[in-house]
Amino acid sequence: MGDNAINRDALNQQFMTRLADSQRLVPEQLDVIENTAKELDCALHSAVIRLGMLGEETVFEMLAQACSIPLIDKVSACPHADKVLKTYEDCGLNADWCITRGLFCALEGDTFHVYVADILDHLGLSVMQTAASEKNMALHLLTPAMAATVSDDVVRERAVSDLFGSHSLDIAALAEEAPVVNLVNSIIERAIQSESSDIHIEAGAKNMVVRFRVDGKMVEFMQQPMTRFPAIASRIKLMSQLDIAERRLPQDGRFSTGSGDQAFDVRVSTAPDVHGESIVMRLLPKKRDDLSLASLGMEDDHLKLMRDWGKLSNGIVLVTGPTGSGKSTTLYALLGDVKTGDEKILTVEDPVEFKLDGITQVQARADIGYTFAKALRTFLRQDPDIIMVGEIRDKETADIAVQSSLTGHLVLSTLHTNDACSVFPRLADIGVEPYLIAATIQGVQAQRLVRKLCRHCAEDAPAPEYLDVELPQGTWKKAVGCHHCHGKGYRGRMGIYELIAVDGELRSLITQQAPVADIRQAARRMGYRSLLEDGLKKAAKGLTTVEEVLRVAGSDEESS
Repeated sequence: MGDNAINRDALNQQFMTRLADSQRLVPEQLDVIENTAKELDCALHSAVIRLGMLGEETVFEMLAQACSIPLIDKVSACPHADKVLKTYEDCGLNADWCITRGLFCALEGDTFHVYVADILDHLGLSVMQTAASEKNMALHLLTPAMAATVSDDVVRERAVSDLFGSHSLDIAALAEEAPVVNLVNSIIERAIQSESSDIHIEAGAKNMVVRFRVDGKMVEFMQQPMTRFPAIASRIKLMSQLDIAERRLPQDGRFSTGSGDQAFDVRVSTAPDVHGESIVMRLLPKKRDDLSLASLGMEDDHLKLMRDWGKLSNGIVLVTGPTGSGKSTTLYALLGDVKTGDEKILTVEDPVEFKLDGITQVQARADIGYTFAKALRTFLRQDPDIIMVGEIRDKETADIAVQSSLTGHLVLSTLHTNDACSVFPRLADIGVEPYLIAATIQGVQAQRLVRKLCRHCAEDAPAPEYLDVELPQGTWKKAVGCHHCHGKGYRGRMGIYELIAVDGELRSLITQQAPVADIRQAARRMGYRSLLEDGLKKAAKGLTTVEEVLRVAGSDEESS
């Protein structure tokens, strides 16, 4: 890239053209902007921001278009702080001077990437051009928010580098030092801002990797040298009240944190691996105002059936699916819907994920022998109406759940199976007698989570012709990607479900230990639809895509 200096008059002209073409402002407002720019001797885009006529993001989108320069408006597109600092050092640039002026650079092969907050900083761009030397210089415009983010990251990275460069403190002392504390806090803060469900910190041979799980997908956030891992791991263990000296055995802990007006419980799990440890932090919001069955995305018939199950006086209702499919959230939502204050509700969980008012919630502690089964025995002496068991894992828990339902209690729980019809042989495999399964199970639900399409950028798409199933009528859409969804095309998740209400015919088949295929056929005669079919109904409504449904439900699922 040759001369990177941008003439202010030419920029003003281009910007005003974009502004007028957008029809966001009336001619009188455009006159005010021009007059203000002359009085303050500033660029037109600066005048618009000072007058507050348009938001900064909108102004910078137009500015980037006027300059024909890529706009950096999301964290994932920002340069990594360690790479910026290394480029400063390699090119002989003064880091303090560059940070103060909002100038950040990163060398990628033969391309010298320059990220600027002020596109009219001619001196800064001239210095960057000199530093680029013979390399190709690529210019990027940072929004004010992203410029502040990169600046904070670079300053924090310098502090951490200086601290670890001193080698004067042991690991326990390092974990209490401000740079390490700030680094860990920033990782958690950024995860919350990204609407992540989990933070994964993974040790490697040379680097540790920090990844977030956003809408069910893993996204890399940063890499750090492995020399920093012990201090970062120790800091997290201190926050979670774990033993910082124990690295050979897994540990579990938790702590609370907040961001803005949001409060979170953070569940921490550590496990040893060949390079050190793997640390996973699950972010659980303390308040879930939207925790109701109606918010889960169920079709009307499924919603009615779930509510009917919640009104039962006895029996067992099971929610099934793999880890991370939202089973606990569904049970919490069901409890929230049925809770009136006229009943006694007890739960035993491992761990207690959300705290619900008006419900007695108990934490199982296998390490001291307080298992699900032991808690359930205690519950029967507490005069409950509804009992929720976090998971049926073994015969002892299953037997007590069955006995509880037979003595006039409604029992809600989860089980790990691939679909709803597989629950009955699974319970038999655990050791529950088939006649007891048939007598107590009132309803079974299986579920998966699919990503929801971003409502800002989703576009119409043709109905899929490659599926060998009957497709529902509707408006099919595809993922595109915009700044609202950080270019992914999806934002948030919703459930797809299959529900089976156990009637007389099914009870007979269960008692006879009939094959799953026969149970599925009987359920289908009652209106049962599979996960795939329910997902396709939601895709036909433009809520998600066929690709998402196939990713979690599979195209080879039996739909006959």
